[in-house]
Parts: sequence; structure tokens; C-alpha cells
Amino acid sequence: MLQLELNPQEQETLTEVLSSFLSELRTEVRHTDRREFRQRLRDEERTIKELLDRVQRL
Repeated sequence: MLQLELNPQEQETLTEVLSSFLSELRTEVRHTDRREFRQRLRDEERTIKELLDRVQRL
């Protein structure tokens, strides 16, 4: 298991980056017509949400 230590500023920055990416990813999912690609994006969205939750709990 990988462990990452962040100072408060790094945590805040990572939270902002993940949140921004998640927002853009959701837009991409809505505009994607190909079922396989949409599913892959949804899987990625789920992973980003999980990461964001974990970073926010630090």
C-alpha cells in the first residue's frame, strides 16, 4: 500500500485539483455517446470520488 503524507496546503491543493477534475469528468460523461467509453469514464469518476473523500479525511 502506498502512503502519502501531505501538509495542509498540499491537502487543500490536491482537494481542489481532484474536485475540478471531477467536475470536468462529469461533463465529459454527459457528452459521451459511446457506451464503453462512458462506462470507463464512470469508473474513473468513482475512483476520483473515492480519492477525494480520502484526501478530505486526512
